[in-house]
Amino acid sequence: MSTIETSSPLHERLLAAAGDRTYRRVGELTGTHPETVRRYLQGQSPSVEFISALCSALAINGQWLLTGDGPMRAADAKHHALRHADPGELLAAIAGTLDTLGERLDRLELFVQYLEVRFRGQNQTQGLHEFAAGVVDGSESTAERTQADERARSIGDALAKRPSQAAG
Repeated sequence: MSTIETSSPLHERLLAAAGDRTYRRVGELTGTHPETVRRYLQGQSPSVEFISALCSALAINGQWLLTGDGPMRAADAKHHALRHADPGELLAAIAGTLDTLGERLDRLELFVQYLEVRFRGQNQTQGLHEFAAGVVDGSESTAERTQADERARSIGDALAKRPSQAAG
């Protein structure tokens, strides 16, 4: 004896989402056995996994599928939400986005500083090697030694100011 379950708004939306696709095709899209798909589309309560897979596979707005609120297509959900949003919600969303952008900018600035230190360090290290070569052959002057000392101090200062690995 088989019982026919009554059609609910959820099942009507499931049928609308499935459209003219066969049980087999919906099963392929969601990773669900076609017989299980048939039962879900004929009134049995669907699993959360099936609903999630169906929404992903068909670009369906999950809120619409579960509650009937909003547009059917996920692509239209953002426009719908913005159109119906409270001004306070919009301002909070903008503030959150600005905070996130500020944090990313801070990380980017630290990264650029790190690259600058590395770049200067390579150039100054090359200068120290040239200085050391001059010391060996005795051709460096007092001015060259002073310049090399300044480069060495600059490298030390840059390394001391270098951001820690945890900061980035």
